[in-house]
Amino acid sequence: MSAGTSTNGAQHNVGRYWTARLCCRSIRSILAAVSLSTVWFIVNNSSVVEKNTTHMGAPSSSSTRLSSNLIMAHKDQYWTKYRSQNLPLGVRIAFQLRDTGEFGIRTDDPCYKEAEDKQRGWNRTMHLPPTLIDVRSARQWEAGLLDSASKSSVGAQKVEDVINDRGGRILDFSTSVATDLKILFLGDSVAAQIGRAFDSAATGVPDVVALAAAKEGGAHVNSTILPPNPRVVIENFSVGGMVRDCIFTSAPVRGGGAVAMWRVVKLLSMSRRNTGTCNSPQGGWNEQQLLNILEHKYNDPKRVEENNNNTVSKIGKFDAVVLRIQLGWMKPGAITHEGIIETIELCRTLIGAQTVVIMTINFTNDVHNKNEWKWAAKTNEWIREQARTINQNATSNGSKFRVLVMEFSDFTTQVHWANARTILAPSGSDETYEYSNLNPPNLSIPNYELEGEADFLFDRFKMWHRMNRHPHSIPTVCSRMGDKLVHKEENFERRQCERNAIMKDGLHWCMTSVGPRYHAGLSCLLGCVYNDAYEGSTEYEDSNSTIRGMELCERSCNEQFMSLRPIDESW
Repeated sequence: MSAGTSTNGAQHNVGRYWTARLCCRSIRSILAAVSLSTVWFIVNNSSVVEKNTTHMGAPSSSSTRLSSNLIMAHKDQYWTKYRSQNLPLGVRIAFQLRDTGEFGIRTDDPCYKEAEDKQRGWNRTMHLPPTLIDVRSARQWEAGLLDSASKSSVGAQKVEDVINDRGGRILDFSTSVATDLKILFLGDSVAAQIGRAFDSAATGVPDVVALAAAKEGGAHVNSTILPPNPRVVIENFSVGGMVRDCIFTSAPVRGGGAVAMWRVVKLLSMSRRNTGTCNSPQGGWNEQQLLNILEHKYNDPKRVEENNNNTVSKIGKFDAVVLRIQLGWMKPGAITHEGIIETIELCRTLIGAQTVVIMTINFTNDVHNKNEWKWAAKTNEWIREQARTINQNATSNGSKFRVLVMEFSDFTTQVHWANARTILAPSGSDETYEYSNLNPPNLSIPNYELEGEADFLFDRFKMWHRMNRHPHSIPTVCSRMGDKLVHKEENFERRQCERNAIMKDGLHWCMTSVGPRYHAGLSCLLGCVYNDAYEGSTEYEDSNSTIRGMELCERSCNEQFMSLRPIDESW
């Protein structure tokens, strides 16, 4: 990563390398350092890889680096022309963290759409709030809140030291992924947009490569240098004059694997088989859809490398399913424990998954009141307990099936909280804030998101027409409040705001902002299961320690990436 200005407007005095660290505590098997230019971030739960290591710069005085635990696996060709299984032995998924502007990610539904925003009467910033760029920007903003008396009591030099302390990125980076795993995203439109973004992280190329290819190819990019987009839309549907994906597959992605998305808007259930599909409120599915996904054929780079006469493979089955629970399409009362368990079981039996990753239920427009928010927290806790039970039972029965929990709710709640503190009031001043008395969350308190101070999440725009059945939560979508708008025809006054670069509409995300942490977190979690065949270790040789190790690995991945814990930098 070179010094310069990020696309979010923050100045970074950083040198060549950026090292990310997972706080693993007693986990001896997490490899937790990464160079943005040359080093894979490898996570596993069996043994530390000591070979092919390198020192990445002097450790920061404020943290302990794991810079000796680096595995070199980068080849220039790997990022440009080929999608072969060019991962280190025993590694099935890896990721790199990169400068925001370095890695070009294709996205089918960018958060900033000028025409669409104008049609809705929205203005939208393209910049992250200072609390979500990096530690330095956050501290500079915090220091700006201090009055002169507070600064005097702290001491001018100490305030300056805090501002200039070396700090890591929060959301201001991008992520690229390589895997030979076959991963299916299952759920509603949120699962669809996340699946598309993850696919882009696993198929895109760095901007520097794209620029070089464009230079060589002139006006037309040389297709022998840039790999074509392997995404194939198998089924789509029309809504509001727009065509949306119902099923897509993308293979091979970088590393030789596959990424797919299946839009099913209610929990997968045999009772909904052969009912309305894709965008139907019936939330159904059918065998032909599943067959179309599993029978999808693609040019397999492993067969090409082996000079096999038949280079075509089919997906066959998926290694992992990522489940987004479809709150909104389903009311809280319809999302039952039995329904979730049936979905997990069908992921195993119908889709062939060895691993199911469940995203915890996060705050959106579809959480209508505090009781529903409490229900979500209670359901998330049950999901955690159920995952542990399933994993223990599977191991006892000699099964490799695993359920992992992705703490998406915790991550996004912290994002909303950090954004809310910086929302400017409509006074015209850049120093007056809408939630001026909102303190940072106390993450040490269990269920902190349910405490009284979290009530700000329910500060919503008022419903003002029949299509506005799910009014947006202001802290989730706004960056600056505007003057109230009066509708003369309806004699109705409502608040308005400049939209932020985090949430598109109170339900869907700006994936260029939150996606990099999501992609790193998901890759990290899957690495807890699949990246453990190092130096003769066997995944299931000791079931008890393996389960404990996987759970500790899962916790570390969530603590690092499904949070606002900074990604440490070294230079």
